[in-house]
Amino acid sequence: MTSNAEKPATVSRSRYERERTAREHAEQLLEEKSRELFFVSEALSKHAAELEKAVEDRTAELNAALKKAEKDAAIKSRFFATMNHEIRTPLGGLMGMIDLLAMDEESRSKQELLRYAKASGLALSRIVNDVLDFSKMEAGVISFAQENVDLRALVESIGSMVRSDERMAERHFLASIDESVPERIICDATRIRQVISNFVTNAVRYSEDGPVIVRARGYGDSENEVLRIEVEDSGVGVEESRIKDLFQDFSQIPNSLTAAAQGTGLGLAISRRIVEGLNGRIGVETELGKGSVFWFEIPMISAPLNSVVEQEDFSRASRPIKGLRILLAEDNAINQKMLLTFLRRMGANVDLAENGAVALRKFAPQKYDLILMDVAMPEIDGLEAVRRMREQWSPDQLPPIVFLTAHEIPIIMEDAMALGATRVLTKPVQYENLQSGIREVMGLSDGDATPDAKGGKAKSDEDPETRLRKLVSADALKSHLTFMTIEGVVELVDDYVQDGLTIVDRIQTSYDSGDLDRCKMEAHSLVGSSSIVGFDEIADQARRIELGIAKLDAKQLAILLGGIGVGLRQIQDTMSA
Repeated sequence: MTSNAEKPATVSRSRYERERTAREHAEQLLEEKSRELFFVSEALSKHAAELEKAVEDRTAELNAALKKAEKDAAIKSRFFATMNHEIRTPLGGLMGMIDLLAMDEESRSKQELLRYAKASGLALSRIVNDVLDFSKMEAGVISFAQENVDLRALVESIGSMVRSDERMAERHFLASIDESVPERIICDATRIRQVISNFVTNAVRYSEDGPVIVRARGYGDSENEVLRIEVEDSGVGVEESRIKDLFQDFSQIPNSLTAAAQGTGLGLAISRRIVEGLNGRIGVETELGKGSVFWFEIPMISAPLNSVVEQEDFSRASRPIKGLRILLAEDNAINQKMLLTFLRRMGANVDLAENGAVALRKFAPQKYDLILMDVAMPEIDGLEAVRRMREQWSPDQLPPIVFLTAHEIPIIMEDAMALGATRVLTKPVQYENLQSGIREVMGLSDGDATPDAKGGKAKSDEDPETRLRKLVSADALKSHLTFMTIEGVVELVDDYVQDGLTIVDRIQTSYDSGDLDRCKMEAHSLVGSSSIVGFDEIADQARRIELGIAKLDAKQLAILLGGIGVGLRQIQDTMSA
């Protein structure tokens, strides 16, 4: 009995021992895991601290890199602005002096040499512009303007230059701007002109016959309008395997005309970057031996409807350049000589200020009709000088202000316009550009602003070529003389004047009878003939009628037609004197 009674106690103690052992093992295991967890936690904390320190260090490195990049970008921007100025300034002086020599030179052989020098200078200018533009794009320091642009006038101005190219003597430049393109669009006029000019220049270079055709049209809905511009030629074309290289940097596709074409191989690469910068796309359709169609598309934004003609001040009384009182602020000795001679030959009375400080001392209300102000000058620059003028005198006491600058960078343009600049002319400033700029700023008529090269009235003993050089644009006259004699050009100008006066009468008659479509057609005809013969200012006035006839009242039309009539009769008087 006793043995049976002790057995449960033995079993109970055995279970107790097992449980105690298990508990001790569990406690030991828990302690070990806790210790491991502690060490892991310590390691994680250390790693987190190291990671946080690494993030702080990396952030500091990135901030330092960003500041360095911003500093480098600023340095690059200043460098390219300086290079732009330092290259353009002497180049402008060179081109200006060639113009001055050409005005005085009567020898036909020396005139020809000067034309070659001018052509070489223009070629150099284009190369410099390409290299500077490409470098600015590589450095990321180029931006785009938003301007009110007349695409038809822009294309026609390109056409005027192309027609003067001796390679186009027996060929045609044709432009077709579809009605789907608004009268004015918002874009960067300089960059759009650059792309179209690159296309057109290549079309002339790489073809020997056939027309060069520029087309423009719009498509898409009101929320997503697109402008498509094409340039077509009948040239050598491009092999399909080489199309991918066309828009690459420094690329020229070898063919029979490449050696004669010359160039940097940057034109199309720059065009691609410009178009992409405008959120557009660029391409080509080509067939070897049959020609090419280069095209680009960009978003199209219509300008406000009241921006075409209604902004013109038709009530402003026209005055000739001759007799204008102009304050010229310019520090560069060569530019001083060039601009003073240009302005005096236009018949203006010029007062020179060597820098902005001198300009401030010389200026007084009612003393000058116009201020030509260089931007980069010692002591006080042009922008600061105008800023101080604005502080000292009220707007109605200041004449129109035109800034002259070799710095083709947006911030300077923006500062100039913010100061109330009427116009900004980029150096090198050629005679014709300065003359037309002053005409536009001062609201002058075409005939009033064409003085004798000596600043006076045409002399009756001048030969016909000398008279023509005072009237016809240099590029157009050069083009005419490649395929006709001086006598032939005189006859062409005489026919143009007679036809122009007849067109003026027809426009007025059509307007009086309410036939505005006829007015537009006649004005378009006058735009074309004026551009071809070489009277760009008359072409501009006729274009205002063509584009704005629906908005012109009788008084406004009379002023425009009167200006055209005066210009035509002065051409007639000069040629018959």
